[in-house]
Amino acid sequence: MRKFRTLDEFEEEYFRKHREEIDDYLTEIFQEYSQDNDSGALLASLRVVAAVREISDTIGCRMWVTNNFCDSKLDIPQTAEAPTNHDD
Repeated sequence: MRKFRTLDEFEEEYFRKHREEIDDYLTEIFQEYSQDNDSGALLASLRVVAAVREISDTIGCRMWVTNNFCDSKLDIPQTAEAPTNHDD
């Protein structure tokens, strides 16, 4: 029996070969999200782009959208400040 690729696998392969189209794709998926509020579809598309660009979820999100969107919509915590030494 023949094994078929998933849509995510197909999209990932396509964007690996056509990296110059990723920015337009990102614009399109956010426009679609603004119309239908389908966060599942948005996140699935972002996972494909993150896989192509080989970026972790947190770093990828912080590169493409504002920190406020990431923190509020994707529940990504703020980075902690480095502790200071007050024993001077």
